[in-house]
Amino acid sequence: MHEERPAELETRLAALRAGFWLGWLSITAVLAGLALGLPTHSLAPPLALTGAAAAINAAMMLVPWERRLTASRGHLLLDAWSGGLLAFVSALVLTAGAHAGFDLLLFLVAPFLATVHSGRRRAVWLAVAGIAYLAVMALAPGALEAGALAMRVALLAAATTLALALARMVKREAAARARASARADLEHTLLAESHHRVKNSLQTVADILLLGRPADAGAGAETFDETAERIRSIAAVHQLLAERRGAAVSAPALLEAITAAAAVDAQIVAEERDLGPTCAQQLGIVANELIANAARHGSPPIRVLLHGRDPMVLEVLDAGNTPRHHTEHLGLQLVRQIVGRGLQGSFTLSSTTPAGTRAEVRFDADRCAS
Repeated sequence: MHEERPAELETRLAALRAGFWLGWLSITAVLAGLALGLPTHSLAPPLALTGAAAAINAAMMLVPWERRLTASRGHLLLDAWSGGLLAFVSALVLTAGAHAGFDLLLFLVAPFLATVHSGRRRAVWLAVAGIAYLAVMALAPGALEAGALAMRVALLAAATTLALALARMVKREAAARARASARADLEHTLLAESHHRVKNSLQTVADILLLGRPADAGAGAETFDETAERIRSIAAVHQLLAERRGAAVSAPALLEAITAAAAVDAQIVAEERDLGPTCAQQLGIVANELIANAARHGSPPIRVLLHGRDPMVLEVLDAGNTPRHHTEHLGLQLVRQIVGRGLQGSFTLSSTTPAGTRAEVRFDADRCAS
């Protein structure tokens, strides 16, 4: 057969799952009725039929239906199951008699047939079920009165119609979910491609910038190097966002990428936490500036710590004791602006004991998660 559409397949799988449990409920109802003395022409045949039905229902639950329904002959197994259900109910009615009430099980079988089949197959099976019901009720011992039989036929038709309506609703809902999932996948793919392109563009900009770097080492050359490092750190964040298809970024992975891009030997100890794209970009710039600042003006070892939830705390520590907080350069000014306006947090730079420097950023990750 043709490959099942996702909505159609989901509808049938839901009907099959319901059918399993309805099967067990039907078997339980038959056994309870027989135990309570339901009037039957013979007790042994219904018991044997119910035992066989229980074995078949258990076997059907072991079938990998999702794979079977997408196979070329998946409908054949459904046809066999449908025929077995009709045969089970028909045999019960014929052996126990019409007044035993086992024909009411068809009120479960007919909706099941209406939902697991589609198109012409559905029409054929419903017609077979209707013909089989009328034939069995006419042949069973202790036939019902015409009025009672007509009432049951009408209720059976109503139950089948309701099952068809519910199946259409489930199918529409499944189709809507499938369309929404496809749109989301497309958006994530396009966003990942966008981040990848931005990363490539930023790396190109950094390379072009360094082409104009003065040959002689000095303040001008250092400015070129620092600017190129900032651009590469932003590119590293976009690379992570591309890998995550625009989704949240792992905080430890972010710090490791920033440290690698800055080519700084630093020990990173970070608690696992996901950061939104905006928060990741802002924290990435801040972390790059602080790590680069510690590498240029401090002394090893350099440690980068990220911990806490509300607030989250980023610490960059080094063993240097340079009073660089008295004469802030562009990097620290950039940190203060991003922390205050973007992360909406606080930034402090202080000396530690023994000799060392601590840069600390406190912020609420939920505020910048958009």
